[in-house]
Amino acid sequence: MNINSISIRKMKHTDYEVMAQWLSTKEVLEFYGDSNSPFTLQQVKNKYEPRVNGDIPVIPYIVELDNTPIGFMQQYKLNEEKQKEFGYPKHSTVYGIDQDVDMIILDPAVSNVRAIRCYEKCGFRKIKKIINNDKLFKYNFNVVSEKQGE
Repeated sequence: MNINSISIRKMKHTDYEVMAQWLSTKEVLEFYGDSNSPFTLQQVKNKYEPRVNGDIPVIPYIVELDNTPIGFMQQYKLNEEKQKEFGYPKHSTVYGIDQDVDMIILDPAVSNVRAIRCYEKCGFRKIKKIINNDKLFKYNFNVVSEKQGE
């Protein structure tokens, strides 16, 4: 029996090349950027190096399957304005990566139907639609842990 190992680790400087490859695929560019303008290694480095170095309060992560990079995610603290918009108390700390998480909030673009379907299949449910200039901009998803549902 083959047991796969999924892990999440902080992005390193050596990950820029794989990020440039991912950000240049048709599937990614369809939802992130211009499908006719793949990302260069220098563009990726310019964007992610300050995050990897800790100069920007957005922490990038690489998801690996059996030590092979398969995905990207990031973590950041919601500012007070966003916390208010999502209905959280002013002084609460809202993050989504922890072994003892009570709640995870996602905010995919409404146009990213594949991601939304994936989140729904994983147990997330829509909790709020964000309207920006009379356009449906984002869905907020929430998955309630057993701990929270008690």
